[in-house]
Amino acid sequence: MARQKKEVSGICDVSGCKNESDRSLSRKKVDSALEGSSLKGDGRRVKICKDHYKKYKKKTKKDRKLESLGW
Repeated sequence: MARQKKEVSGICDVSGCKNESDRSLSRKKVDSALEGSSLKGDGRRVKICKDHYKKYKKKTKKDRKLESLGW
């Protein structure tokens, strides 16, 4: 059974980006993965657009792989 994707609306929380948000992720994880970018707001979760999500996935690929293996 496929996971349902929640509808996220608004603007990307990465400063300087005006794209429509696509995902909502943990601020701590996004902040560590996208080190050169600053995030707007002060909540626990941030909304990011498709382009920033791709960058986030590329930066965290190794960590996610190790996590899935149980290391």
